[in-house]
Parts: sequence; structure tokens; C-alpha cells
Amino acid sequence: MSETSTRIAVRVDRGAFVLDVDVEWEERVAVLFGPSGAGKSTLLECLLGFHRDGRSTVRLHGATLADPASGTFVPTRDRRLGWVPQDSTLFPHCTVRENVDFGRRVAQGGDPRAAVRAVEVLEIGPLMERSVQSLSGGERQRVALARAIACGPRALLLDEPLASLDVPLRTRVLPYLMRVRDELAIPMVYITHDPDEAMIIGEVVVVIDGGRVVAKGAPRDVLWSRAVLPLSQSLGVENVFTGRVIGAGPPVSFETAAGLRLALPFDALDGDPIRIGLRAEDIVLAASPPGAISARNVIPAHVVCCEQRDGDVWVRMRVTESPASEELVAKVTPAAVDHLSLAAGGRVYAIVKAHALRRLG
Repeated sequence: MSETSTRIAVRVDRGAFVLDVDVEWEERVAVLFGPSGAGKSTLLECLLGFHRDGRSTVRLHGATLADPASGTFVPTRDRRLGWVPQDSTLFPHCTVRENVDFGRRVAQGGDPRAAVRAVEVLEIGPLMERSVQSLSGGERQRVALARAIACGPRALLLDEPLASLDVPLRTRVLPYLMRVRDELAIPMVYITHDPDEAMIIGEVVVVIDGGRVVAKGAPRDVLWSRAVLPLSQSLGVENVFTGRVIGAGPPVSFETAAGLRLALPFDALDGDPIRIGLRAEDIVLAASPPGAISARNVIPAHVVCCEQRDGDVWVRMRVTESPASEELVAKVTPAAVDHLSLAAGGRVYAIVKAHALRRLG
């Protein structure tokens, strides 16, 4: 087991419901996915140390929190975990600053600069002197997240942090969660029953149902058949690429770690780390290489699968020009699928206008 690995082996018997899980992962950002009542929150309670039975093993990103073999059990207060529940549970009689300062004061062995970075990344500086009761739902969740980060945690535990928000508010808060993930590099365990959130946030997904692990793997692979994509469509992030700017242009180019290169419609500094969003409906598919066209990005790919939903077909593709695995999702009509004879394993060309690419951060 590596220095950054996570293993959770627990059994919680509540009579009618039994959580029986033994799962490991190496990734920094894990999503626990499943329907309500599946056991996700109970598993989070085990991470927090709420269930002490002498049999549970909890190793979180290299830190042993419970181990029956050695008799180790770290009390909840000493685990240095930043917890953000569904209900933000902010102190209603306090200001935003006082709530964030509470997280800083309870820190034990954490980074004293964590609160400053949390305020900066979550952009809550203008809110610091306001009463918590005057905040919107999205602002409250950002403050709750800042308070959790302010304690300098070894990991963040997020229990459906967007569940109480409607879709417009979720589209405003989710980019902040992505910034926390990318800029602060804190290990995260993220609970959700929304496949969009799982695919956008997670590096690995653990699917739990009936108190058991039923699947584990890359979010897009594991959750593809479950995804309905309403949040992704609102965000414009059915496709999200993380990489760096290559050269000063024009045009400015962007390259992912997997080797996919795209021409961008905006200026950026050479070497800048950025994240790009692309709507599935902004991808045009062709069965053969197009001739002279205005679109700057023509991407060879192979079809992984086609799935029909609500009168449209979602085409999942693997980019063939990338040395590592990179994927695209396009939305087309059933007539287009028939016309192009799209099927798993088939060759296809994804055509993307530079102006369809949107900078997310």
C-alpha cells in the first residue's frame, strides 16, 4: 500500500441495514456514489471516527486513522478532517469571518495559511463582515467549505454539499469546488447521488448500493449508463479538459496531459494551467477527414458507445491522437447516427470550432 493510498474496511450493523465495505483507491479525489439510503453517509461517519468497534480499518490518503492490528484508533477531534455536510451548519449568530475563524482556531497541526487561501480561492472576501443569516444558499456553502479548509485538514469530506441547491445555484458553486480541488490539492472524499457531479469532480468513483460496493473505477467509465447530464448541460461541461497553454499564438494552443491539443479563441500566457469546457452539442462529427473548413480543431477518435436519451444520441469517443486516454462526448440526432453509421469501435472525426471552447478556470 502506497503512502497516498486510501483503504476503508468497515462493517456497521444496524439491524435492517448493514454496511459491509472493503475498498481501496490511490486517487486524491474519490466520489462515493449511490442512491439515498445506500450507506454513503454511514461510510463517511466511519471516516470521521463516529463508529468505534475495534474491527474497522481506515487509512485515508496515507494516514492511518484506525487499525485493529496495531490497536490504532484516532479520535474524531484529532483526525484533522474538514467536514462539509448537506446542511452547512454555520453558526447563525456569527459573521462570516467568525465562522471561518472558528475553523482556524480548532486546527491542530494544520497549515496556518489555510484560512487565507480558502478565502481567496472561494472568493468570500467581500462577505467576511456579513451576518450568515443574510447569505444566499450558494454563499453559505462557500463559507462552510472555507471553514472546513481553514482548519488545515489532511482531507475534505463533502456530504452532498450541493444537494440543497437548485440547478442555477449549483452551477455557480460547483466551479468553486473545482478550484478547491485543483488549486489547493487537498485530498477529497465527495458524496453524491448525482452522476454529473461525480464525473465532474471525481478521479475515482466508488458506487455503493445496499451497504455494499458494487463498482469502482474512472467516473466516466463507471457512471456512463447512469448519467442524465442536466447539470453538465447547464454548466457547459459535458467535456472538461485540464492542461496548459502551449506557445503565445496566434492561435493560442492548449494541451492536456494526455496529449490532446486544441486551438483556443482567447489569449493566455504560455505555460498557464487552465481548464476548458465544451458542450456536447458543439461537436460536429464526420465519418471521414473534412476538407478545407474554418473550424480549427479536427480530432480523430474511435466511438466507445452510443446511447439514446430523450430523442438525442450521446456518442462517447476516445481520442486516438492522444498518447494517453482522452475522451469526448458529443450529442447528435438519431438520423446523424444512421447517416454516419456510428457504432462502437468505428472511426470518427470530431470537429470543434475554437469559439465553442469555454475557459472554466
